[in-house]
Amino acid sequence: MTSPAGRRSGGVFARALRAEIAHLARSRWDQVLLVVMPLALLGAVAAMLFQGVVRDAPVAVVDQDHSAFSRAAIRNMQSSPGLRVVAQPPDLQAAWPLMRAGRIYSVAYIPKGIERNAFRQSDALIVYYNGAFQTVGALASTAQTLALAEAAAPMILERARAAGLPAAEVKPPAVQVTLLGNPQLSFELFLGGLIAPGVLHLLMACAAVMGVGRELRGGSLMAWSARMDGRLAAALAGKLTPYVVVFTLWGLAWIAWLCGWRGWGVEGSLAMLAAGLVALMAVTAALSALLVALTGDMDVAFSATAIYAGAAIAFSNGTLPLNHGPVFSQVWSAILPFTHYLRLQSQQMVLGSDLAASLPSLLILAGVALAAFALAVPLAHRLARRAPKAEDLSLELPPRSFGGAFLGGLAGIFKHRPLSSTLLLAVVAYAFYYPLAYAGQTPVKLPLAIVDQDDSALSRRLVREIAATQALDPVAIVRSPDEAERMMRNGRVDAVLNIPSRFEASLVHGDPKGVGLYLNGAYLVRVTAMGKALAGAAAAAAEHALTPVSEAARLAERAPSVVQRPLYNTAEGYGSYAVPAVSAIILQQTLLLGAALFAGLRRETGAQPLALWGFLGLWAALTTVGCLSSLFYFGFVFWFQDYPRMGDLAGVLLATPIFAAGVSALGLAIGSLFDRHERAMQILVGTSVPLFFLGGAAWPLFLMPQPLAWLAHLSPSTSAIQAFVKLNAAGARIPEVAPELLTLLLLAILFGVLAGWRLTRPAQA
Repeated sequence: MTSPAGRRSGGVFARALRAEIAHLARSRWDQVLLVVMPLALLGAVAAMLFQGVVRDAPVAVVDQDHSAFSRAAIRNMQSSPGLRVVAQPPDLQAAWPLMRAGRIYSVAYIPKGIERNAFRQSDALIVYYNGAFQTVGALASTAQTLALAEAAAPMILERARAAGLPAAEVKPPAVQVTLLGNPQLSFELFLGGLIAPGVLHLLMACAAVMGVGRELRGGSLMAWSARMDGRLAAALAGKLTPYVVVFTLWGLAWIAWLCGWRGWGVEGSLAMLAAGLVALMAVTAALSALLVALTGDMDVAFSATAIYAGAAIAFSNGTLPLNHGPVFSQVWSAILPFTHYLRLQSQQMVLGSDLAASLPSLLILAGVALAAFALAVPLAHRLARRAPKAEDLSLELPPRSFGGAFLGGLAGIFKHRPLSSTLLLAVVAYAFYYPLAYAGQTPVKLPLAIVDQDDSALSRRLVREIAATQALDPVAIVRSPDEAERMMRNGRVDAVLNIPSRFEASLVHGDPKGVGLYLNGAYLVRVTAMGKALAGAAAAAAEHALTPVSEAARLAERAPSVVQRPLYNTAEGYGSYAVPAVSAIILQQTLLLGAALFAGLRRETGAQPLALWGFLGLWAALTTVGCLSSLFYFGFVFWFQDYPRMGDLAGVLLATPIFAAGVSALGLAIGSLFDRHERAMQILVGTSVPLFFLGGAAWPLFLMPQPLAWLAHLSPSTSAIQAFVKLNAAGARIPEVAPELLTLLLLAILFGVLAGWRLTRPAQA
């Protein structure tokens, strides 16, 4: 039989559950967070990634040869589904403005005389690509390289036959690449599986912080504890349950869309995947309760949530692996719950791993959820014993004085902790916190399993060449392909290399067998690095084996090599590509949140409406803070982190105040709608990740549906990402970023008018 204490706890749980549901039924902003935001953000992600693969990337060709070869190469590019030749400038100097302006992502340079001197100028073909927009730039460059190689092969063979070279051809070993779980190399599966659960994790965290923090009165839970008969464990569980249920359902809806409607399927156990999703939402709810109970301050709890959940994707190993990053990054990644969920999701959704491989991740999530909840309960009881303290949230400004409102606005930032922590401390903290996820810059020593069925001198040399690369680490050499594949599906290695039997003999006799490379399709960022490293190792091993072979015979297959050269990110560092673009989002979100908090505090405390000059003074104060923050990033932080910076200083100085004015005005307009200032964090924090991807840095705007691309430009960050990356990294001139600057200016005017109307009204609705 149930004890009286158990019945009372069950009654408190039910009472807290009913009270929370009743509150959600009448709270407009909570409904926005639970229904409108997930629907809008997941819908945007689905539409953004609908095409899945990069097609029609705009490129250029500088053809100075005007030969049959160059014409064939251009035809190959025009027929490639991944490319769209939009320009054929006469020389490279005419191509650089197109690259800086973002009108092309790569340019193939075909010098004069390449067809005539094919044997003597084997490295004369060059493909330059925009490394500042690495995803599209690298893919466009690879497609152009393939088009050039296909055009060169028939020409070289014809020359060889005309020269009377032997018909027997010595071919390098081919590499057959297979992606397990994502054979189409689809970014819809990769990014969709990464972004959507990350967004839901962040929204869930914000919803739970607001749900628990709403019960605080002057930093105390005394009143709520009294209503719940002092049984805060049952009360917390009842309060958090609706949020866990709602966001779990959203997660399942996304899985149904991606794996069902879009047809990607679940390779492993759907039950294990669903259990992992429930565990992620439960641990997120428990951590939110713990943060509120630990700090006794909803604003501080929201700030902590933005730090751990807002950057969870970056530290999750889902993009750049952290195995050789700073120790802090590795430890922090292991602590974050999203890391363990993403591993479980990749194993069950994409790879079809054994249940035993995913069970540790599920147990970690469940264990952390129970531990966080167990810690939150006594801390909540401590807050229930604390007497409430009066809070002064007033933010009065001289309504008719520009100078008075300007100085009062700056003073208000230092007066109120929510404002100073968001507009000042968060800006500095994120400058050094977020880049730690990408400090490694490139994938290093990714674990590889090798199936050596040849056991020859060449295969052993290939293993040594692989071990000598920076990107690969052969951690296991096995005989069975099935065993190696199982190792990869269960997450022990990132790739499998299969060396067939008679590999060395077939190579020397001119009919080489190819090697098979199986890559983890769940992590596309690693695919390029591993493919390049393996190709280089295979070429080095083959060259050693072919040393005794006649050079004349080898010449029959010799074609002009194509060199790929990244521009504006010459080291091809992932951090140098990602962080400059993310910085625009950090600057926008901190300023947007700060301005919204400012307007929300004024509305919450019933501050006197501003006259026009008072509003302009406040707007100028926030714009000034935004300018200083931006210059701190583009100057000191980019220098300290050694990221591309200040390519065109005049352009940066012109764009910065326009961007800051638009963002601060938008924040004031949005904040004036909220019934309490904490709504700014609750509603706006979850938009950060989708806004970054809608900015066109990781996934280009030309691949998005046109209506979505238009809507994306309503966020200043979209034009700011494009403008600041081009100005800082590529050294674009002001005319080359004129469309972005004009968009930012129009947004600043539009949002300024809207914010002025809201903040100068006698009575706000």
